[in-house]
Amino acid sequence: MMGDPSLSALANELAVAVEITMNPQASQQQRMDAYIACEKFKELSPLCAQAGFYLVTNHQFSTIVKHFGLQLMEHQVKFNWSKISQDEKIFIKDNTMKLLATGVGPADDKSLLHIKDALSRIIVEMMKREWPQQWPTLLGELSNASDKGLSQTELVALVFLRLVEDVALLQTIESNQRRKDIYQALTVNMTEIFDFFLNIIERNIREFATTQNAGNARVVQVILNTLAGFVEWVSINHIIASNGRLLQTICYLLEFPDFQLAAAECLSHITNRKGIAKDRKPLLFLFNDEPMHNIFRSLERMTTIQTENYHLYLKKLTLAMQGLSGLLTTLWGKEADIQTPPRNFVTFLQIVIGFARHPSISVTHGGVLIWLQLIKHDSIAKDPTFIDSIRAMVEVIGPKILKRPYPRVRDCFAPNSVPYTTEAYTCLDFDGEEEYLQFVSRARVDFLEIFRQATLVTPLFTFSYCEHLLNQRLDKSINENVTSCSITDPIYLEWEAIVAVLDGVLSRILLVTERPAIINGLRLLEKCLLVKTQDPIIYSVLLSCISSLFVFLSMSAAGNVAVSGVQLLPPVLDKIFSAIVFNQSQTTDQEGQLRSAAVKNLRRHAASSIVKIALKYPLLLLPIFEQINTTVKTLSNADKQLSNLEKLLLQEALLIISNHFCEFERQQLFIGEVIRPAIRMWQELAVVLKSPASFIDYIGLSKGPVDGNFNDDVHYKNRQSMLMALNTVLGVIKRCQCPDDPDKSYRGGFIVATTDSGNPITRNPAAPHVIPLLQHILALLRCLNELWSPSSLALFHDAFKGANNMLENEKKAVLGVVYFVPDPLDPVQLMKQKTSFDYMQQFLSSLYDSCYNLMGTSGGSLGRDLYGLDGLATALINSAFSNLEHVPDFRLRTIVRVFLRIFVYACPTTYHVSVLVPIFGHIAPFMLNRLTTRWDYIGSLFENGALSDDTNNDAQEVLDDILNRTLTREYLDVLKVALVGGTAGTADSNDNGSGSMMDQDDHSMDALPHVTRAAQAAMQSDIISELGRKLLMAPLTCEAIVYTIFNCIAWNDSNASLKGCLLAGPVIRHLASDQVVTSNLAAVILTRILQGLQLHGHHDANHASLIALGVQIYEIVRPTHASVVLSIMQQIPNLNINDLQKLDEKILNSTATGPLANATNQGTGTMGSKSNKIDKNKKDLFKKITSHLIGRNVLASLFRNPAVINDLRPLNNNSKHKNTNIIESTTDTGMQQLFREVPR
Repeated sequence: MMGDPSLSALANELAVAVEITMNPQASQQQRMDAYIACEKFKELSPLCAQAGFYLVTNHQFSTIVKHFGLQLMEHQVKFNWSKISQDEKIFIKDNTMKLLATGVGPADDKSLLHIKDALSRIIVEMMKREWPQQWPTLLGELSNASDKGLSQTELVALVFLRLVEDVALLQTIESNQRRKDIYQALTVNMTEIFDFFLNIIERNIREFATTQNAGNARVVQVILNTLAGFVEWVSINHIIASNGRLLQTICYLLEFPDFQLAAAECLSHITNRKGIAKDRKPLLFLFNDEPMHNIFRSLERMTTIQTENYHLYLKKLTLAMQGLSGLLTTLWGKEADIQTPPRNFVTFLQIVIGFARHPSISVTHGGVLIWLQLIKHDSIAKDPTFIDSIRAMVEVIGPKILKRPYPRVRDCFAPNSVPYTTEAYTCLDFDGEEEYLQFVSRARVDFLEIFRQATLVTPLFTFSYCEHLLNQRLDKSINENVTSCSITDPIYLEWEAIVAVLDGVLSRILLVTERPAIINGLRLLEKCLLVKTQDPIIYSVLLSCISSLFVFLSMSAAGNVAVSGVQLLPPVLDKIFSAIVFNQSQTTDQEGQLRSAAVKNLRRHAASSIVKIALKYPLLLLPIFEQINTTVKTLSNADKQLSNLEKLLLQEALLIISNHFCEFERQQLFIGEVIRPAIRMWQELAVVLKSPASFIDYIGLSKGPVDGNFNDDVHYKNRQSMLMALNTVLGVIKRCQCPDDPDKSYRGGFIVATTDSGNPITRNPAAPHVIPLLQHILALLRCLNELWSPSSLALFHDAFKGANNMLENEKKAVLGVVYFVPDPLDPVQLMKQKTSFDYMQQFLSSLYDSCYNLMGTSGGSLGRDLYGLDGLATALINSAFSNLEHVPDFRLRTIVRVFLRIFVYACPTTYHVSVLVPIFGHIAPFMLNRLTTRWDYIGSLFENGALSDDTNNDAQEVLDDILNRTLTREYLDVLKVALVGGTAGTADSNDNGSGSMMDQDDHSMDALPHVTRAAQAAMQSDIISELGRKLLMAPLTCEAIVYTIFNCIAWNDSNASLKGCLLAGPVIRHLASDQVVTSNLAAVILTRILQGLQLHGHHDANHASLIALGVQIYEIVRPTHASVVLSIMQQIPNLNINDLQKLDEKILNSTATGPLANATNQGTGTMGSKSNKIDKNKKDLFKKITSHLIGRNVLASLFRNPAVINDLRPLNNNSKHKNTNIIESTTDTGMQQLFREVPR
């Protein structure tokens, strides 16, 4: 047939078509026609294999055409193997193995890699369908081929690599049985396979050492890549067999530049294996002399060998060493024979320090991560050998704290530029400045963590290191007269690095017993106070030094240097207050703009420093409270001396200190002084807040923007006054609290009564001042919610249309776009002028966030003084929860996350009925309708396919989708707090608003969290809280909450579905105990479970939760609603009625002692853990019945031609107690051929 002229002509036509598809000179239509012709032939022609082999074996065709010929043969195997005749199968198999035996070109010819890969894939596809049962001689054939030369050996290695990828790594074989067959065959023969690989490596290494043949090097590299695919999952016994032969070989290859990258990759897979640490204990073999010295010698020329491949090798090796250090830290101290440092531990530490010393920040960071693993281990940190090396590590990392800008020239990594600089490696590692800055920001945190952790071990050394650096810098500053410093100047960068290190060290100094001499710290502090500078940027970092050194003032209060500490306190405060009022003459040019921004930053930093000191050392400031208060009053009363933000910060500092008065009346009087100006402002705003129109007019939304100075804009002043009034109240609520000590609370007059259980009821000294202002704040909330109504939007001036929309940085956060916050003093950022629209949008966003933050915080701060107000629920419904139909999702998120969740969590039990039940009666039906409508809309977008031809519309609809998903999850968090209890946090750790991790299988836009066994158990054992019972007893709230929970199970968000599952179990059990599960509700609940399985069943976490929940619901509703349950279950496609009958019988037989009976008997909705435990047999049956429901992504499989792999007869499963010797077996497995001694 191969000599058939018609076949030759057909092959020539195919070759021409293939060439056209790859010809850039051909027209698009010509290429499309040729491509369609090739695909039609591939799909329809019965001569695929013959034509393909003809194309491959004729030398007249190009490699592109030959590759297509191999694709034709692979297609015939992959999609038509079960259809073609036995003769054609033999034809494909024989000719493919002939190609393998003859090779397709030299092993070192990289231009033929695609040909070699395609040939290996054909063999792998045949192995998936025939081996080992129906192709017992395969291994012998592969052995014979590997004997014929380097090219054939390379192909055999590629066959093993592709096979292990499909079977073990990627698990792309759809037939689970066939995957198990091949996996078993590989596992049984693994010892011989590893010997085969190692023999090839050793033979080719010897030949390479003699001939320097590139073919030998290529074979070794491919074998190493293949081994990397095996070592992740094979038994550890194969890795350490023959006295660690594999590990010794890999470490030996690290010294060869041609092999070290592949060897490091393989070693990284070994040391980072998953599994129990005890099972991986033999890998500590790497600490033996030969392996560790191999690794060390490969790094000896780190500074002289500077190529891109060597740089990649170093990064791979750091990953391997991270895995090894992780194993060591896990086992050290827990295993009886690992109580002391392993052999060559000093060499290992030298390797890590070598990584840290490298000029590449990525290699340095890899070394730092290893060091942090070690120093955070209690036993290792106390080891003398390790302690001795801390000095070297600190001195290496210290200079790397200095910030380096991104290189402006990217061609700095040139062959003639040895030795390479940090800038050169930066160009090699990062594609742009944004990527570089993001990495440096994360790496710098780890660099500074070195100093924090080192301080816990050797505090005297780390402090002396900081002391030396700071003294050096202070001595230099005496002779410097810097007045125009910028954030890119070396002087500032040096100051900033010293401050970062100093803060890291001194932040841990109180956690250790061996502390530096207090007098030394006070001397540094005094020296900082003596520095005089008129440069605001230098002044700012100097304040940071003073703030860090303030710890010595607190230490001196209890030491023998108390007098010195007390004497320094006034100068410290004078220095800070001087910075608060710091000013400079300003110009109108860019330099003047930079100075203005630097001064503003300095003043805010100084005010924030007062707050920081008040939080950390309030008792130190308490004796001089009146002095500080007098200074703040003087500055606040002076005309334009302080900005609103600076006033607020200083007020907060005073409020924090006043918490330690421990006298209710005194603290209440002081709060009254602070809040009095804000009270007057709110009284003036009362008229403005009567209607949205007056509010819009007051802030200037209905007027055009004012050009020029904002001081001439009366509306700008109005906006600032409103923010000042609001933030003053917010600061009072956030900062004022009762003493933590019950005894101090009692003596100070904070306790007014006790609960029935004897717990004290305290009163907040801020309550008498804040409560009267709530009416105005609620009126403001009502106006803000009404801003989105059509009548209000019509009042906006054209220049401010869209001013109440989402901020751009918030959109980026939601969309998952990494947003790097720029330095406000960056000259590039200062060139970007803000418009009146920007200021208005920022004002509305800040106002909205602050309002709901205030209301959420007030719940926990004011307590019963707030919740006990008459008509509170009605007032909130008519203000904070009013006009929600117009409020967009991104603002509704603020209401739910920032206010509602915390407000519900903090509510005392006494006020559940009067406050929370009415609020949920309003919010729960609304949220059910809102979320259902939004999910229907989002679903229609996905059903329609392409959302829009307009890119902007697409982006907006994606944003809407992510916001809807996030809002759903956050509302479910509120329901969890209300129904079963929870935390007052704003979000779970797994829920970020960005939704940046996209699950392409179901458009989930999120990374599904792993559900632990504890979480699944919680679904079965959580009980409804007291508030939850009240909500489920009220018809209005019960229906809305229950339907929301069960609807979300079937909404197209796997994370929300999982949250719904965890709530659904306790809810349905409680409803069953109250006997309120109707037929309609039972139908809806069971239907949603099945829909959830159909939509999310391919996620393991969702599948497990849905199966467990499904069995619980079946048990609960089957006895009372049999017809409903059976009618729904019978609609499952491909249902085996016998399996359903078995499940039904099991359920009915267990109802007498099952969840329903137990819940009914208790009558409280609470169930013991024994009754909640789900029978495994029931789960297995339910899983089997619903298995055909679990769907697949329609879009992903729309044009997919599924590969067909039929199961073969089962392999003989040997008894656990009887092992068959394969070597002695009479069955021809090909093993003798494959693993015989290879001729030299």
